[in-house]
Amino acid sequence: MSTPTRIMATVADDRCTREFVERLHSLGMEGVRINSAHVSPQTMREMIALIRSVSPSITILIDTKGPEIRTTDIAASAPIYMPEGHCVLLRSGSEPTTSECVCVMVDGLERYASAGCRILLDDGEIELVADAVDADGVKARVVKAGNLDSRKTLNIPGTEIPPLPAVSPRDLLSLRAAVEAGADIVAHSFVRSAADVLAVREVIAGSSVRLYAKIECREGVGNIRSILEVSDGLLVARGDLGAQIDPADIPAVQLQALSLCHAVGKPSIVATHILQSMMQNPSPTRAELSDIALGVMEGASWLLLTGETARGEYPGECIDIMRRTIAATVNANLSCRLI
Repeated sequence: MSTPTRIMATVADDRCTREFVERLHSLGMEGVRINSAHVSPQTMREMIALIRSVSPSITILIDTKGPEIRTTDIAASAPIYMPEGHCVLLRSGSEPTTSECVCVMVDGLERYASAGCRILLDDGEIELVADAVDADGVKARVVKAGNLDSRKTLNIPGTEIPPLPAVSPRDLLSLRAAVEAGADIVAHSFVRSAADVLAVREVIAGSSVRLYAKIECREGVGNIRSILEVSDGLLVARGDLGAQIDPADIPAVQLQALSLCHAVGKPSIVATHILQSMMQNPSPTRAELSDIALGVMEGASWLLLTGETARGEYPGECIDIMRRTIAATVNANLSCRLI
């Protein structure tokens, strides 16, 4: 049976094979997200062509980098493990990241940090505390251990995002490639205001690409109504959002975003940490299944898997359990209405 909530999955370039896409599609995946922060415009074109060859009906979403702060590529061939208590220097630059020095692609990082502040890497998977800040950068120590891979997000809770342009040079190339390759949706990251959305609209003007605004920073939450007015839909990106606001407020923001979209007849997407435990485990937690059901009951148009299918160990199992949970929730809703 058809359901009002559909499944979208992130596909990384190293997994974008016909066999992989066909398998996920057969299990219930109806949309694919490509993260342009990790692929070149040419690779994006090739991925879109392959996905289209599997099924023209698959909805393709291109996720832009947006005005966000990311680390550089790591120098090692594998993710860097950062143990608790490990000391590291964070500084602005384009050099490769090492275990001793994390380089960040933003000018003047030291202007946005202060001694004692929390620094979150990769949506909070790794947490540091700044011990000292000077002209050389931010000297910090790890208080929550984790593996750091290339081009991961950096957030400093309580600090405004630096005044970065809404559309970076990299975004400009990615947006043009998305239009030329025939993507269906562009989801712009770290939208702060309606002006950010309009800046992207100028780039994709004249195309049929739909433009969604990602709600993942404090400014975006505060301007959500005006952002929705100029967007074709909203994407609630709970990972970075949880590094920007009190995590306890995320369910309320999700409900607000989905309710606003429903009220004006625009689609919505909920993403990040939906089946996080299945990155390494074949079965989900009961709470994760309830999270899927909540998204369905709140009227999400799409539930978007990110790391679970991009690099997790059980991508097919994630799609299968999500499809079955959505169907069971829809059937329960229909049964309740008949009582």
